[in-house]
Amino acid sequence: MEKSALTRGWERALAESEVFQHLPVAAQDELIERASLRWLADGECLFHRGDPADGWYCLLEGALKVSGVSAEGRELALIYLEPGSWFGEISLFDGMPRTHDNYAHGDCVLLLLPKAQFRLLLQQHSSLYEALMQMHCQRLRMLFAAIEDHSLGTLEQRLLRQLRNLARSYGVSEAEGVRIDFRISQEGLAQLVGGSRQRVNLELKRMEGAGLLLQRGGQLILRKAALAG
Repeated sequence: MEKSALTRGWERALAESEVFQHLPVAAQDELIERASLRWLADGECLFHRGDPADGWYCLLEGALKVSGVSAEGRELALIYLEPGSWFGEISLFDGMPRTHDNYAHGDCVLLLLPKAQFRLLLQQHSSLYEALMQMHCQRLRMLFAAIEDHSLGTLEQRLLRQLRNLARSYGVSEAEGVRIDFRISQEGLAQLVGGSRQRVNLELKRMEGAGLLLQRGGQLILRKAALAG
């Protein structure tokens, strides 16, 4: 793929991504040359749990919902990937099927590096291994924090952490605080924090009464008190 195929926004998401910025220019250029673009419509599935791996992805625009299904058949959203997120390398390393379902949350644009090209790039550029290691260390820290949250934290603490994460990724500064410019329902928040929609609804009202947030037009605004910590 020619680098000129990337819009400024896509190029910026790629340049600021956790892996790309640690690669030398030669490796960056080769990665782009060997990759292709893929578009997903809102709600479209990129791959299901159990699917064979086709390559390594970077989200350039939009958001991707990574989810699983409980024994009762309830969908559980684990995380929403933001632009600049790389994913899909686990199955490329261990040869096992995909671990979770990935759905477009809004229209999405992705960069796809096919499996064979991923392996070739690893062979030719050892710097990619180091970049991947740094990325996985960062994600392990996030995973440990999430496990601690679910084991020891209250619903309020889990909800506040997720709202802060969304504010960091999709926040727009306003006079009253930081507005989360991201479409997510109370059911979606409930999936992220492992609670029911009813309990999340009550907790949001309690947090609003405590001056931690505002609910306006289907969007949430985090006040300064909620952003601290």
